[in-house]
Amino acid sequence: MNQFLPRPQFWAQTQRQIKTRFSMFGELMILLLLMLLSMLGQAVFLLIPSIFWVFSEQGEAALSAMSSGESMEALMSDLLRTIPDWLFLCAFLGYAVMGAVAIIYCRKYQKRSLSSMGLCGRAPLGEYALGLCFGLLLAGAILALGVAAGGFRLAEEAVSGEKLGLLLLALAGCLVQGAALELLLRGYFAPSLGAHYPIPAALVFSTLVSVMFRSPGSLTSLSFANTLLLELLLGIWVLKRGKLWSACALHGAWVFSMSFLFGFAPAGEHEGVYLIAVEADAWRGLLTGGDAGPQASICATVVLLAALAAVLALPARDPASAFRPEDEQAANKL
Repeated sequence: MNQFLPRPQFWAQTQRQIKTRFSMFGELMILLLLMLLSMLGQAVFLLIPSIFWVFSEQGEAALSAMSSGESMEALMSDLLRTIPDWLFLCAFLGYAVMGAVAIIYCRKYQKRSLSSMGLCGRAPLGEYALGLCFGLLLAGAILALGVAAGGFRLAEEAVSGEKLGLLLLALAGCLVQGAALELLLRGYFAPSLGAHYPIPAALVFSTLVSVMFRSPGSLTSLSFANTLLLELLLGIWVLKRGKLWSACALHGAWVFSMSFLFGFAPAGEHEGVYLIAVEADAWRGLLTGGDAGPQASICATVVLLAALAAVLALPARDPASAFRPEDEQAANKL
């Protein structure tokens, strides 16, 4: 079991440094509380650009065009349609609050070092680049498999300069979101569980909890299974690599690819911000995922299963057994 699910050094550091001990349910309650604090912080973060837009010419024109005789539900629907893409993308940047909350809790309350969250170590840029490449490879493999099976077709469409600017904002937002979720789920939560429970139990429970952060409205049965595979892949990837950098990049690259790099259109009508237009065959929902997108497709299942098998076979890069006392002393200073 240690060969497939090794205990990385930063998990072992957490076990030595952590000053709290809760049951799995207790850790879950703390995670939900941290998530609530993060959501409040994100709302405050988003309030600033929202106020800027409301008092701009575009915002005033959009609000004045709304009819006062409409129901509250209709007014909210109209308001959401008038919100510009750049303001919507700013919500992704607000995830930085979540990452900050996770770090503050680990440092100030649990008395853990940054190293125990998987944030230190050699060649962080190389690890981050590896995660980006792996995430893009997964998304590209899903698209390639779908094209080969006849479910997807690449469409020719010009990309404007304005859309390129929005894509850069989307990329930054997705990378921030990916890093924040990894800090909370696999920087704080999973190692805290692993400090008091066996690795398989900590991995499975943290993976199941991670799926909770997905939108229930977008989860079909196959989408749920694929989300579970993705979160399990991320969890095992962290155990194998022994650091959090590549998982942060992998998560962000996956979100960016599925939401913005490829513009999947089940009905043939592309909307929103994307780089490559992809048309999905409406009659092949199993291959394309239908309205739920490629994350709910059998192509994603095949690619994620193959990736999971490959990652399980990888040797551990930073196992806890190789940890030295002098490394512990240096890590405690961080």
